[in-house]
Amino acid sequence: MMTSTAETKMTADAIAALDHVRALGRPVAAFSAAMADNDRALKRFLYQRMYRHYRVNRMSHKARRVVRELFQLFLAEPECLPAEWRAAAACGDPARCARTVADYLAGMTDRFALDEHRRLFDTYAAV
Repeated sequence: MMTSTAETKMTADAIAALDHVRALGRPVAAFSAAMADNDRALKRFLYQRMYRHYRVNRMSHKARRVVRELFQLFLAEPECLPAEWRAAAACGDPARCARTVADYLAGMTDRFALDEHRRLFDTYAAV
């Protein structure tokens, strides 16, 4: 029977119980040095070319602005919410109102949030 690298490491570290794993202070299973280098290179590539690409940054900024502006509007003017949400938001308790608005926004799809923002903030958008 062939022994795996993880089994070899566990034997070398004298791991026989869960408490031994906890006391070890490092992962029992880990990438080899070569694979760890590949993993770091891939992550660098993805962060530079994808996660931190200027188009992604612009889209993220726009999404934050849309959600922030919708939240502020609905918090200040709960009468702009649909009827079933309006009653919960107009209870007089600022924390409960904020939670209601946050829950309403959390239930929106990206497309609906963008459309709603356009309807509420664009003076030429159809109501």
